Amino acid sequence: MIGTVRDRTLEALLKYGDKAKYILKAIIEITEENENRELGDFSYKQLVEKLGELGVNYDPRMILRALEKDFGIIETTYKSANQHWWKFIDIEQTKLALIGEIENNEEDPEISLIMIQYNSLNPKEIEKKLLFLLKKPKLLDFDKKNFMKFSFEILPLIVKLYYKASQHEETFEIAEKLKKIINLAKRISSRISNEKGDNKGLHKEEISEREDYDVNSIRLSDSKDNI
Repeated sequence: MIGTVRDRTLEALLKYGDKAKYILKAIIEITEENENRELGDFSYKQLVEKLGELGVNYDPRMILRALEKDFGIIETTYKSANQHWWKFIDIEQTKLALIGEIENNEEDPEISLIMIQYNSLNPKEIEKKLLFLLKKPKLLDFDKKNFMKFSFEILPLIVKLYYKASQHEETFEIAEKLKKIINLAKRISSRISNEKGDNKGLHKEEISEREDYDVNSIRLSDSKDNI
């Protein structure tokens, strides 16, 4: 099995949703209530009874099979013609995953919105492209046009989201990552500005050289007349 029990539990919750959540919650309660675990942490019969108490009336066998075979969260400890018992691989990690899932569902909508908007920006890809521009020996007109488009269309959204994220402790890390993108964009902007300045300097030198050439040409023609 790949990953920790907590990771695999989260995957199971993601795949099977409320069905997995109710079953995991039920078997955790049964396990904690069981004083005698000689055969295992919980049985199929106990689970069906507990689900009935919770108002859940579907057959848990498919989910139990997946939790054991696909996700490695539980394992069979005893099986006979009329009994089936399991135990948790690591009940504490399963509880952590379940608690985290419940907390996420109860999360402040504003926090959820910030996270959704942040993920939709594909920040890793943006950072990658900005770093690429910074490392290029020379920025082409095409690069500058793309950066200008980014500056007017995407960057304002990033700045707005940065201010929102920086107001919440839960999204402070997101704010820091957005700030890094803003700083990268600022460095590229400075580079473009400096390159424009260099070009102006070269242009002035070319004009100066041309003027000197014209002056010399005039002087030469004057000298010929003098001769």
